Amino acid sequence: MCTVRGTAPARPEVFSADLPSLLSMSRLGVFAATAAACATVVALPATEAHAQQFVPCSATALRSAINLANTVPGPAVLFLSPGCTYTLTAPDNPGNGLPVVTSDINILGAGSTIRRQSATDFRLFKVSGPTGRLTLNNLTVRDGRSASGGEGGGGIHAGPGTTLTLNNVEVTRNFAGQTGPGGGILSYGTLTLRNSTVSYNITTNTGGGVSTSGATNISNTTITGNTAKDDGGGLDAANGSLTLTGSRVTDNAARFFGAGINTYQLTGTVTDTLIRGNSAAENAGGGVYNRSSTLTLERTTVFANRALSSGARGGGLANASDATLNVRNSSVTNNFSHTAPGGIFNDGGTVTLTATPVTDNYPTNCAPSVIAGCVN
Repeated sequence: MCTVRGTAPARPEVFSADLPSLLSMSRLGVFAATAAACATVVALPATEAHAQQFVPCSATALRSAINLANTVPGPAVLFLSPGCTYTLTAPDNPGNGLPVVTSDINILGAGSTIRRQSATDFRLFKVSGPTGRLTLNNLTVRDGRSASGGEGGGGIHAGPGTTLTLNNVEVTRNFAGQTGPGGGILSYGTLTLRNSTVSYNITTNTGGGVSTSGATNISNTTITGNTAKDDGGGLDAANGSLTLTGSRVTDNAARFFGAGINTYQLTGTVTDTLIRGNSAAENAGGGVYNRSSTLTLERTTVFANRALSSGARGGGLANASDATLNVRNSSVTNNFSHTAPGGIFNDGGTVTLTATPVTDNYPTNCAPSVIAGCVN
């Protein structure tokens, strides 16, 4: 009897060793065809033997596993040690704690952590195109630090043409230096975040939590407590598309525009999301700043965001002169700005409200132009 499984047995050579003895026994001759069929089923390409690796709990083992995975036609799957902390005390290559990902690698974390602990500045992951594809699952990426004058992406940097996917991943307490955006994550390719948390990351540029330039898909994810010295404290999304759904963008800070979310030259939708408690220090858009983009908010709550300094406007939402903002079945309430309006600041662009109350914002709800459906 032959049982065919989705993966090969650990020792497929057993089949070939047993086959001659089976054939030599006349009373078992009826099994010859079945045995031959089984031997055929378990035959695998030579590269398959290296497609899956268990990674012992050491930084050296993790580096070796990624180097090997880069040589194997993907996808390669790396199983990390459950609950292990992989501590990187020195860079593997200039600016990066681990080998640059150039192939298709899927890392299964099992609750493990990858962190930098060093006086030397380096990020943790870099993904390089056009063949780099990295999927991280159920792990924490923390304490990365891209150097001043570097490319940015304090925790993870994904270059043009790459695909970066995070499932149940925490990206926390990473830092991007002076010229580089993306305190936690910087992506120039396709980025997908699912069931993840991006928290307490910092950049002296744009995108304290996440900075993207490409196709960005975020679902059931919390972006909280991140800081940008420039724009986009939580999320800075540009030059592509944005789909954000079922998520929370809370308590982020930016010096200039879009403390929660800053958009530029994209088409985006934000659905079933909470945008709360974000603070822009000097300009506009405590919750969201929409520039050169078409952005739609659906069933989204914009609550208690702030634009703080003298002249700052649009504590909740701010829409630039070249932008279109559609807000449907949502609410914009209890937001604050130093200068009117506290709710929605429309700087000459197009704002459309549908079944969306704009209430209890300070000092006024909407300005300077009239927005249908908004009463001060």
